[in-house]
Amino acid sequence: MSFLPKLTLAAAFALAMLGTTEPAQAQVNININPPSWGPAAPAGTQYYYIPEVGGYYDLRDQHYVVQREGKWKRVRTVSNYNPSSFHPVVINYVGAQPWVLIREHKGKYPKAGHPHGMPPGQAKKMRATYPAGNVIVVQQPGGHPDKGKGHGNGKGKGKH
Repeated sequence: MSFLPKLTLAAAFALAMLGTTEPAQAQVNININPPSWGPAAPAGTQYYYIPEVGGYYDLRDQHYVVQREGKWKRVRTVSNYNPSSFHPVVINYVGAQPWVLIREHKGKYPKAGHPHGMPPGQAKKMRATYPAGNVIVVQQPGGHPDKGKGHGNGKGKGKH
């Protein structure tokens, strides 16, 4: 006798679920931590472009995507490279074939990177002049390398 009420309750629940007009919705959030050598990436980012290897790093799969023997391959490591010397660039591409944009990325982000090792985003913020020797003078837009703006007139008014 107790079997019948359980069956009826289960059948009623199943019928109620079938009669629902709204579709069920599921949401999955994946937190992707960038590698220690990479910059922070906005949510939804899948790839870095790495100029030094002329390829990509897939943040989701944690694989490099590089060209080997004329074909694009996914590999765990890249021989003869130290990732801490990379200048990765966050790119706006989601999919399985980031190499479709390789010409654009190679043109925008040259292999040598910025001449002073600054990340590409930082390099765009400043304009540098290169005087003779090993001294680098950073010039703010609109300024002059010999005269600072807002740093006094050079006459010195302090006690000596």
